[in-house]
Amino acid sequence: MNFNWNAVTIKWYQEANEYSGFFKNIADLVTPKLAGYSTFCDIGCGLGLVDLELSKSIKNITCIDINKEAIKSLQKNIEDRGITNIETCLMDCNDIDKSWDVIYTSFFGSHELEKFFPFCKKLIAVVDKKNENNPCIDKHRAFHRNSYDKVEAALKEKGIAYSLTEVSLEFGQPLISIEEAKSYIKTNYAEVNDEDLNHFLAQKLIETKEKEYPFYMPKKKSVGIFELEGDCK
Repeated sequence: MNFNWNAVTIKWYQEANEYSGFFKNIADLVTPKLAGYSTFCDIGCGLGLVDLELSKSIKNITCIDINKEAIKSLQKNIEDRGITNIETCLMDCNDIDKSWDVIYTSFFGSHELEKFFPFCKKLIAVVDKKNENNPCIDKHRAFHRNSYDKVEAALKEKGIAYSLTEVSLEFGQPLISIEEAKSYIKTNYAEVNDEDLNHFLAQKLIETKEKEYPFYMPKKKSVGIFELEGDCK
């Protein structure tokens, strides 16, 4: 994963989720797909925000990531909420040696999904749609995720059966000031210049009139939710 989790990026991500309810909405879509299963592993879990929601819907969850800051943040949320059915594990997904009913990957873990088939009965992968609506800053993006058109093409090429649910959900960023908005954009678009930055903010930044978050950066996040059959019986 190329995303840099630190105190600031964790704060922004959690605030965006709390403001938009994004991962609750994802969990609501995933929950019906878990019927009849009891063990679940989120590979590349990041902050595990979807797992906190899914903990109400499945018996046991294992969250795996290689980033210490992400796992530390998730562990704190688990303890603060008194959740008892989520286990965190700091490890590389290539080192897994056990199996679960369901393996889940989201956004960063969608390359070569079939490598996880030996470890699950069902695989669920949530993948971004490639959506470059902001040409003035998209060229400055610090990292690029896989997109669900590429995942779908790869699955078709390999003859792997799947089902796909497509959805668009709000996952914008609440902000306390214009300066914070600039810092947020510079973090996500490392090489952006002042001209492109100011042009983007003039087009996209909304003044909310709210006390807690006077500004908001809207973002519609289009995702594909893939379901695939694993090799475990």
